[in-house]
Amino acid sequence: MLAALGWSQELALLAIGLLAGVAGGLLGVGGGIVMIPALTFVLGDAYGCDSFHAFNLASITTAIVLSIPAAIRHARQKAVVYALLPGILPPAILGVVAGVLLGGQLTGERTQVLKQIFGAFLELVVLIGVFQEWRARRGEPYLCAECPLPHRRAFIGLTVGLPTGCIAGLLGVGGGIWAVPAMSLLLGIRLRYAIATSTVMIIGVALATSIGQSIDLAYLGGDPPLHLVAWWLALWLAPGALLGGWLGAGLTHKLPVRWLRYVFLVLLAVTGMRLLAK
Repeated sequence: MLAALGWSQELALLAIGLLAGVAGGLLGVGGGIVMIPALTFVLGDAYGCDSFHAFNLASITTAIVLSIPAAIRHARQKAVVYALLPGILPPAILGVVAGVLLGGQLTGERTQVLKQIFGAFLELVVLIGVFQEWRARRGEPYLCAECPLPHRRAFIGLTVGLPTGCIAGLLGVGGGIWAVPAMSLLLGIRLRYAIATSTVMIIGVALATSIGQSIDLAYLGGDPPLHLVAWWLALWLAPGALLGGWLGAGLTHKLPVRWLRYVFLVLLAVTGMRLLAK
């Protein structure tokens, strides 16, 4: 039954939501790279061999909740580059469709492949983060120093929007973990503005992904149905995510984000190796 969670698991879900919310608001990511591995380690295959798919849907649904308060705070700081969004969102939605369709092929015993893809993705994120930091320390934080709009809308869509959507649809993460470094390195957007813009972008991407994955999981069935499991988990994750997203967005403009990113990258590397080793 959906309600068959122990009190320790309920507390764990609330804590996972809080940590994911802070990470999402602070670093401009959807929180899925925190929530999905954490749910996997805490709940395992409690809902069958396709449990990982339910965790993905729970994560991306919660990302909508945690991104809204974070986006409001970023907007109040006037840090959102709204001119980028028309170039990012339409290709991102196409990417979401492709990602959801591919993820729908990795069910049953092949779910293990999806977990390993997620682990490999985390290691890729770490490599990108290290490269980004190396460039920054050399005084060359951007591969492209300027991004005249709207003349480069196609470039923005292909380098930021489409990959972001594919990642979201396949892995259940908001895609900000790709969008933030892409905007910073390739478009010359300062990190804090890239984080703020990514947070707003995630709302639309996460909503599209949540709808797509819900339809996909409804066809998988299960007892209880996996899409209902995902929404139930999201209800437990959302309160902490809501609070954490608000706090994290405020901390972005007060704390040294660089040092926090170092700690975050180390945690991602360890988590990715654990998923690859499963």
